[in-house]
This record gives sequence, C-alpha cells and structure tokens, in this order.
Amino acid sequence: ADRKRTQASSRFGRDQALGVLLNLDEKSPNANTVSLFCNGQRVSKPQPIPEKMKGEALFPHVSYRNVSLQVSFGPQPLAALPFKCRMLQEAAAADIKEVKAERPKDGKFEVLFPVAFPDEGTFEWLD
Repeated sequence: ADRKRTQASSRFGRDQALGVLLNLDEKSPNANTVSLFCNGQRVSKPQPIPEKMKGEALFPHVSYRNVSLQVSFGPQPLAALPFKCRMLQEAAAADIKEVKAERPKDGKFEVLFPVAFPDEGTFEWLD
C-alpha cells in the first residue's frame, strides 16, 4: 500500500494524561479533525479526517506497543483542556451510534490476539 506516515507529535512518557479530541463541529475552524493533547496541552496540529470517513460512525482507537494505559470515557477529562467540550459519556443521542453485540449461536466468542515480529509487515495488517 502507498500509505504516507508522518510524525504528528513528540514521544510520550510515564504518568502523562493523553487526550484524543474528535472535532465534528461544523462551525469550528478545526471541523472534521482529530487532535492530540498531553496533560491538557495541544501537542499536535489538528489532523484532518479522511474524506471517505466523514459522516461515518467513528470510535476512539489507540495503537501502541510496550506500554500499559488507562482509558477514561468519564464525564471529565483526566487533565483540564484550554476550552470546553463534551466528553464521550455526555454525547448527545444524535451524535452517537449504539450497536448491540450479538451472541454467537454456539455461545462462544472469538478473541484475536495479533502476534507479530518487528519489521515483518505488522503495521499494514493492523491498519
């Protein structure tokens, strides 16, 4: 694939609160972008959402390696932001899409744990 990768932020370390902001407010100068915050401060320029993903249901996703993390979908950010915005828990009903999980017919769920070696095409598969 001819995917272009660019570093959009600096590296992160231990005990930092990272926030991912999905801005879908059409009135905002940063509409249809994703931004990254560290300890309440913007650490990257707003990244545009690809055209083919606009209008689709989007779910927060983090790809990482060799780290452990805590995820918070609560009513308050783990670190205060320089502006007000709604957290996922407070999203309006019109802004979310709820999908009920279907129970498998045999009652057994399938879980995939990808295991790969460095420099062997892992990122293409994960993307």
